[in-house]
Amino acid sequence: MWQITAVLVVVLLAIPFSGRLFLPSPLFHDPYSTVLFDRQGNMLGARIAADGQWRFPETDTLSDKYKKALLQFEDRYFYRHFGFNPVSAFHALIADIKAGKIVRGGSTLTMQVIRLSRKGKPRTITEKIWEIYLAMALETKYSKKEILNLYASHAPFGGNVVGLDAAAWRYFGRSPMTLSWAEAALMAVLPNAPSLIHPGKNRNLLLRKRNRLLKQLYETGDMDSTDYRLSLLEKIPIKPHYLPDEAPHLLEYFKKHREGTRIYSTLDGHLQHAVNRIVTAYEKKYSQNEIYNLAVLVVKPETKNVLVYVGNARSAGNHGEANDMIRSPRSTGSIMKPLLYAAAIDDGQILLNSLIPDIPSYFKNYHPQNYDLVFEGSVPAAQALSRSRNVPAIYLLRDYGIGRFIDLLKRMGFTTFTKSADYYGLTLILGGGEATLWELTAAYAGMAQTVLNYNRFYGKYTGKEYGPLVTEMKMVKKDKEPAVSASPPVHAGAIWETYQALYQVHRPGSEEGWEYFNTAAPIAWKTGTSFGFKDGWAIGSTPGYVVGVWVGNADGEGRTGLTGTSYAAPIMFDVFDLLKPDRQFQRPEDEMRKIVVCRQSGYRASRFCPETDTILAFKNGIRAKICPYHKIIFTDKEEKYRLSQRCASVNEMKKVAWFVLPPVQEWYYHKTHPSYKMMPPWKPGCAPPGENHVMAFIYPRPGTKIFIPRDADGKKEKVVFEVSHQNPGTTLFWNLDHSYLGETKNVHRLAFIPPKGRHLLTVVDQNGRSISEWFTVVGK
Repeated sequence: MWQITAVLVVVLLAIPFSGRLFLPSPLFHDPYSTVLFDRQGNMLGARIAADGQWRFPETDTLSDKYKKALLQFEDRYFYRHFGFNPVSAFHALIADIKAGKIVRGGSTLTMQVIRLSRKGKPRTITEKIWEIYLAMALETKYSKKEILNLYASHAPFGGNVVGLDAAAWRYFGRSPMTLSWAEAALMAVLPNAPSLIHPGKNRNLLLRKRNRLLKQLYETGDMDSTDYRLSLLEKIPIKPHYLPDEAPHLLEYFKKHREGTRIYSTLDGHLQHAVNRIVTAYEKKYSQNEIYNLAVLVVKPETKNVLVYVGNARSAGNHGEANDMIRSPRSTGSIMKPLLYAAAIDDGQILLNSLIPDIPSYFKNYHPQNYDLVFEGSVPAAQALSRSRNVPAIYLLRDYGIGRFIDLLKRMGFTTFTKSADYYGLTLILGGGEATLWELTAAYAGMAQTVLNYNRFYGKYTGKEYGPLVTEMKMVKKDKEPAVSASPPVHAGAIWETYQALYQVHRPGSEEGWEYFNTAAPIAWKTGTSFGFKDGWAIGSTPGYVVGVWVGNADGEGRTGLTGTSYAAPIMFDVFDLLKPDRQFQRPEDEMRKIVVCRQSGYRASRFCPETDTILAFKNGIRAKICPYHKIIFTDKEEKYRLSQRCASVNEMKKVAWFVLPPVQEWYYHKTHPSYKMMPPWKPGCAPPGENHVMAFIYPRPGTKIFIPRDADGKKEKVVFEVSHQNPGTTLFWNLDHSYLGETKNVHRLAFIPPKGRHLLTVVDQNGRSISEWFTVVGK
């Protein structure tokens, strides 16, 4: 007899386990909504599932209130049965047999999970038996907690709302973990007949069902009398809430790459909402000038966490607001200049106040201009950067190396510079290439993190300073002090010095308004404007935040006056007003060295520099070149004439260290620097043979190739040639291939049409001094 009993026991145990063969894995194959949360777990937005249902990804946690309400309403013996309740099932089966159809459920929550997974199977007695069989199998494969989670994730809640998470956000506008007793009770009764008691329909029936369940919870001691009375006073929702949509472009990015998942982002929901309001206000203002698109990115440089992601403004109309302008490549304008200056300082190419040429220049028919169309001869590097002078940046890039700079950009994380150095040319630093706000802000954040890490890790670098920005909490990692310092693309000392230049708020007259931008802590900021007024950039850095802003039109249409300072900078500073930065970057002391520099040129002092300063500069500054501009000359006692042994004795000569710029630089420099003293002329009869410092070609430059342009009527246009002379009032005589062309005085420009071929242009001044330059006129 015991053998038969044992066999029966084995058979009974084998039945549910055999059912596992018929359970699909996973149990549900439904598409899910893509849902985005902020760093505190607040929803930022969601996108509907592919089948048109609001079905959030399966949950793994339920609130105690909801679990108690659900089990009280649906399955009081859930933790005692093994998939179905025999007593309830027996009574339901008798009622169904008598009626010849399903009139009484009797289903456990486990059976309901099976029914939900089988999608619309007919409610027959045979199907009910099959559900029991599979429910028993489900109990052997899943824990009770997992089964509850499956039910809560797939139960219908009316209309196209599926699952507790979606229902809580749609009906109450918040997480299911924060539901009150009344709300949890409503969520428990709603799946019982979602098509009949959808909020907004049959409201009295819905209210009675909820209140009946609340009474049961009170009578069982799950809630106290105060909670019970207050719960009865709560109203049921009239209609579904609109889901928040605070970061639509980031959400669309995740939908494209991780559709149907739940993303806990690094965004700060409150800050995101506040910046959205700022962007909306500026879009309304800027749209009056037909500028419709704006983007803002806020990053915490210490961790690279993205705190704000506003991919575009929400304009009233079809103006490309769906485009994510944070990830769209655009012409950079001048926004990359700080990267170049930091690299040049890091390399020892310049010191912070080294003079850089700012003169009319020609590079293979490329003729760069400053924004204000003015040349200043020479400008200290810090001023050239803070005032965003274009020509000095061109000279700096030429000396640093275009290919080398592109390699540096790639080390800093840029992926958009895929062409050769010849393709970009020197225009690279003025917007000849494209970058995204995403990668630009990441690079600026990398610079900030480089300074922060140096001080945090006692002079060591992690080598990860220019890693990608982080948008998901699961990707957040705290850097540890490295055992051995890595070699950064640019050192902290060079970056810190660059910040000192960016703290200066002097801007060209065309970029007025900077004086209104005041914050408690200094902000190292830079703007950029692309050719044709198509893009306005502004990026600011502090130890706590890096803020990047882009303004323009997604379709590339330019608008007069659209500059980085006029349009992007106000937004950037409004965002900083929200952030309230209160720290500044600490100087990386161990990377700084004392260097003696020439007060006038900013280069390392030579033995001829009469006035010097001792500065604290990045250590590679000791490699910067010696001042090339101070030279020893001999004059008369009044320093009126230069003398030589050809015309004067040693006793008559006065030895003077004179600051002498090259002729073209000198010509423009003395116009804006009244204190600059031109080198005195030679006393008649004193000049050595061939001496000529007073005159130089501005155009053409050595090896220039010229293409003669034509006007609208097809006629050839004149080419303007130009010379600088130390004494503008001097008369100059112009000759082409030894044939006289004309003369100039005061303004030494001459326009003419040279024939095709190679030519020698010679200019002679009234004192007989001459200069010559070869150039070639090409046909195409």
